Amino acid sequence: MRVGEHTTFMINFISNFIKGEIERYFFDLDYSAYVIKHFPYMEFENSELADRFAHTVDRAYERGNALGLSDEELRMEIANAFNEWSAQRDWTYFRFNKW
Repeated sequence: MRVGEHTTFMINFISNFIKGEIERYFFDLDYSAYVIKHFPYMEFENSELADRFAHTVDRAYERGNALGLSDEELRMEIANAFNEWSAQRDWTYFRFNKW
């Protein structure tokens, strides 16, 4: 199953943060706006995948901010959630991966 452009965008954005290419400050500024913009389309592209995103990556982001995790702790929390999300995948985003 292929992923759509909005899911691919979020994959690349989150991957860049995990790899340290985006600082926490800029990630925080952009994350919520990108979820608001792209998540509804992610649901149309693949509702199950979008639901798993909400229950892994988005939950980790919200939890990390609520707990006041440091930049590196949040990066690790997001990385673990991203790995959990991608381990469940039945999709092939690597074709579209730009990193």
